Amino acid sequence: MALEIAARGRLTVRRQHFTASSSATLLYASDLHLSGYTRHIIEQVAQVVETAKPDVVLLGGDMADSPRGFPELTSLIHFLRRICPIWAVSGNHERYVGVDRVRDCVEAAGARWLDNTTFFLTPTIRIAGAACSAAASGIFSILCAHEPDVFPQAIQNGYHLVLAGHLHGSQVVLGSHRGKLYPGALFFEWNGNAFTQNTTTMLVSRGVNDTLPIRWNCPREVILCSIGSL
Repeated sequence: MALEIAARGRLTVRRQHFTASSSATLLYASDLHLSGYTRHIIEQVAQVVETAKPDVVLLGGDMADSPRGFPELTSLIHFLRRICPIWAVSGNHERYVGVDRVRDCVEAAGARWLDNTTFFLTPTIRIAGAACSAAASGIFSILCAHEPDVFPQAIQNGYHLVLAGHLHGSQVVLGSHRGKLYPGALFFEWNGNAFTQNTTTMLVSRGVNDTLPIRWNCPREVILCSIGSL
């Protein structure tokens, strides 16, 4: 169905595989835009995670549109942490709501805050929340971001994988060309599904939800990445 209103359609799972020396599965969910009236959004995400059972869930920013969304965010994290660890980065809506308030909510619910820090998912898979210098040779480096404008810096610092959101595919897609989604790509350079330059690939999620939840030919999604040998 091309038209979706109020985020009531099926949440798509985009699956990607990357080759590395150790194996893991991660799920990236950006742009939840929880408002206190979006219980169905957390139910959709919870169902996907329960089925996929990833090793970690990365929340890619814009988690709550207002403090009214905090109880829903808390409920989602409480459910997900029974399955795997959860890490979160901030987005532009966190700045509107208050980054410290959102961080307090996330950490009180049992997730961890990834902004300006890193962790190792396995001994050779590192996940960062800022485009700092990449790890040494032999490390598969992942940048969990919100805005895809970080891609050039990630390329410069040698990241293998960048996960970003923010653009929502511009919510209306009339066509695609060379990996970009139009008409949004006329206004936003990284409005597309995936971009690769040198040894760095960026996956741009169309997001889980929208502040104004109306879409045309632009399915909502999470990204499920498997890493390891083929």
